[in-house]
Amino acid sequence: MNRKFSILLVEDEENLQEALKLNLELEGYEVTCSGDGADALQQVQKEHFDLIIMDIMLPEVDGIT
Repeated sequence: MNRKFSILLVEDEENLQEALKLNLELEGYEVTCSGDGADALQQVQKEHFDLIIMDIMLPEVDGIT
């Protein structure tokens, strides 16, 4: 059974988010996107992710705190 690894991509710059998502999906990953830290926290509470890629400078909750 081949399972796709799931990634939460947290990036507030839309063009960069779209480019990263496209390339990760082309490599076979299942990608969920979020535009800010507060939304990312909600996503993590609802769903399991194998990896989180998070920008450091984000609106609401930053990628360090």
